[in-house]
Amino acid sequence: MSIKERISDLFEKYSVQLEVEEKEEEKKEKETSFATATLDSGQEIQTDAEAFAVGVSVFVVNDEGEQIPLPDGSYTLADGVVLVVVDGVVSEMQEVEEAPAETAPEAVVEEVAMSREEIVSLIAKAVAQVKKEFSSQIKERDAKITELSKTASAKISRAPKMEVKAPVDMTKLSMKERIAAIQNQFSL
Repeated sequence: MSIKERISDLFEKYSVQLEVEEKEEEKKEKETSFATATLDSGQEIQTDAEAFAVGVSVFVVNDEGEQIPLPDGSYTLADGVVLVVVDGVVSEMQEVEEAPAETAPEAVVEEVAMSREEIVSLIAKAVAQVKKEFSSQIKERDAKITELSKTASAKISRAPKMEVKAPVDMTKLSMKERIAAIQNQFSL
């Protein structure tokens, strides 16, 4: 016998009715009667009434499913209606009047009509100008490279060539002469 069966037997024995199932059904009915709307920020809000109106409570639902009253303030819905909320209740609803679209003065707006040949010639002129600027930049770069290579080669110092001195027979020299010969041989 499972636990559920045992519990139901005990409830029958002592004449206890289960009200839990009824409360869950009532919750489901209440959840389905909520009206929802989306703010212009993309956040979804709800009310326990069938529609948003003055005097109904407004709340947001967090990730855990808890209903949190909407903080006081003015909120614009995605459809343009502005809700003013005080203490979690809609105190005022306003329709937003759309401002007339600004039209540019006709004197400023000019219609530019160009033929294909005119457009091609403008593009060709622009390409020629870019080529001219690019070639002048390349010439300047080449001149700088040449100048830098000349100054670099002039600055390079070369070590002087060392003279090869004839070997000296040290066996026939005295001690002082040997020292002088070694110093002479290794000095520049």
